[in-house]
Amino acid sequence: MPEDAVRLSLLSFSLSGEAKRWLHSFKGNSLKTWDEVVEKFLKKYFPESKTAEGKASISSFHQFPDKSLSEALERFRGLLRKTPTHGFSEPIQRNIFIDRLRPQSKQLLDASIRGKIKLKTLEEAMELIDNIAASDHAILHDRAHIPTKRSLLELSLQDALLAQNKLLSKQLEALTETLSKLPTQLHAGQPSPSSVL
Repeated sequence: MPEDAVRLSLLSFSLSGEAKRWLHSFKGNSLKTWDEVVEKFLKKYFPESKTAEGKASISSFHQFPDKSLSEALERFRGLLRKTPTHGFSEPIQRNIFIDRLRPQSKQLLDASIRGKIKLKTLEEAMELIDNIAASDHAILHDRAHIPTKRSLLELSLQDALLAQNKLLSKQLEALTETLSKLPTQLHAGQPSPSSVL
């Protein structure tokens, strides 16, 4: 059985909703080749306006300050998947991704190869990016913590100790100030603390 025939027969099972209805709107065997189906599908669901919007999102991609390399890579690949008609070649995709990384991430990649990541072959660069992103992803999950919800009146142990230290510091300052005034009171004819007792 030809590859096109297999793809065409399985396509219906991979679609749902509006896309499935669209496919069934073609009468009989009017779609004869896989390329024809792909072309019609892309025209229907990825018009030029949507492609232009997707290309702009890909071109303006940047790594957010609070995101890791793995999170940035995942978001970039999501943008590429969202617009399969973007038309960017793999070397251009790599350059867009690397150029839009934060300086620290670029330095990490460059240091990992003891040179410039962009001077490596496409395969070498992407393998390194994938490896570092996978390692980065694993580290993030290992360090994941479950944040505790606290009301305004609840304090963590660290907050309570900090507040207690602050209070003790103020009390110590007040005591020191009081003690510093004591000798002047003694010289001014005030009774000494021991004579009062």
